[in-house]
Amino acid sequence: KMAEERRIRPAIIIGAAGAAVGIGALLYFLTRVEAAPPTPPPGLANLYGKVTDAGTGQPIPGVLVSLNGLETYTNPGGNYAFTDVEPGEYVLQFSKEGYEPLVY
Repeated sequence: KMAEERRIRPAIIIGAAGAAVGIGALLYFLTRVEAAPPTPPPGLANLYGKVTDAGTGQPIPGVLVSLNGLETYTNPGGNYAFTDVEPGEYVLQFSKEGYEPLVY
């Protein structure tokens, strides 16, 4: 019998220079995200956040975070970032062994 997978709880924050940039993702805003990336050039945005265990609230290191083919992993504090993202619609995915994958 397989063990039940745990759930990931991502925080997603979009930081843009000037006007807001629309990114097609379900957004959870988190105020405790560690240092934000530097402000992007005009017309671009940064997408960053923190991934925590939905049950314990603890950060999850090593989560694969994918944004339309771009990939990064969460650091030991559960933080991730994509910088200088162009406006548009994106598919944001979170996956790690032992956790249910999420797609926004």
